[in-house]
Amino acid sequence: MSAVRCIAALFFVVPLAAVAAQELGPIFALVPSNGSNGVLATTREGLYLAQPDGRLTLHVKRDGGFVALAADPSDANILYGSGPAGGLLHSDDGGKRWQRQSQNGPESFTLLTVSPTDGKHLYGVADALYASKDSGRTWTRSGDAPDKLMNISASSSGLYAGTEEGLRFSTDDGASWRPASMLGIPVTMFSAEPDGTLYSFQFGQGLLKAHEPELAWTPLANAFGGQAILVMARNGNQLFAATHIGKLFVSADDGRSWQAINRPRGPESAAEKRGEKLFAASCQACHGSAGIGEAPQFRKSMQGLAPALDDSAHAWHHSDQQLQNTILMGSPVPNSRMVAFEEHLSPDDAADLVAYMKSLWNERALRCQGAKHMSPGCMTH
Repeated sequence: MSAVRCIAALFFVVPLAAVAAQELGPIFALVPSNGSNGVLATTREGLYLAQPDGRLTLHVKRDGGFVALAADPSDANILYGSGPAGGLLHSDDGGKRWQRQSQNGPESFTLLTVSPTDGKHLYGVADALYASKDSGRTWTRSGDAPDKLMNISASSSGLYAGTEEGLRFSTDDGASWRPASMLGIPVTMFSAEPDGTLYSFQFGQGLLKAHEPELAWTPLANAFGGQAILVMARNGNQLFAATHIGKLFVSADDGRSWQAINRPRGPESAAEKRGEKLFAASCQACHGSAGIGEAPQFRKSMQGLAPALDDSAHAWHHSDQQLQNTILMGSPVPNSRMVAFEEHLSPDDAADLVAYMKSLWNERALRCQGAKHMSPGCMTH
């Protein structure tokens, strides 16, 4: 089972089945794109170039797409990838052309990482953990991957593994693993940089940063609502992240604040702009900036979290009138935190709020709003 599917089953906050269509679908890995200020994103179609200004370009189309991707930290033109079959693939021109590299080993890897101190030293996950010391030409089974593995990342001191049960660390190429944190909470993303800087996304805590060898984690951001970061990459001074539902984000301040890349148009009309102001005053405290939803908190109940009101959850499953009724009269669910606002907001205010919410939806959410979301052309793939 892929990490994307595992994360949806684990969290239930923004399940894949509730999600409106993304431009790219599930994103399995990100690497810096040499010659641009964006990143390459692996999808079932191939490689996309995603740039901070929102442009998404199909970089390379490949049957079956890519399920794993890693870049040589010393040369971003050298990439290693894997699809559903075909062994380890190699590119020396930034992903434009690919050829088979592996002479033995698994026919497909679900995760790949490259040592930051030796670009020829690769690790890959298939039915077990494999290592290569000749740029992926030959592979040896180095150990078992930790249970409930989400991701791996090589650092100068060893190999990290993010799992559903916490962070693990190995100094012997994965032959043995020990806990790197005593919290025991899901680590959905882990990224080690050549200078010893570490980033992790931990469920209920958000994005954190540390430095080897101390591993003293500093919180950076927990503003992704019910979404969890699965993969992250740096290009220059910008960080790029993709969540478990295929949403892309970029940060220019080392992860403290983030902007969505593949986002809908946002408020333009007078009604939408009025609704934006009303949302900031009455809704944002619970439903998050731009309706991204309430983020879960470590050791706190997930029950009753304020849902996302953009296109990442199920707001678009309801008609305009249903949404307006909920705003004015509150949720019909017993003990819901969504109280009635009819004493503070007028019907026109509620209509403006819904107009603003819909400016945050993508084309398919708008087209499939309400009862139509169950029609064959609107169901999530």
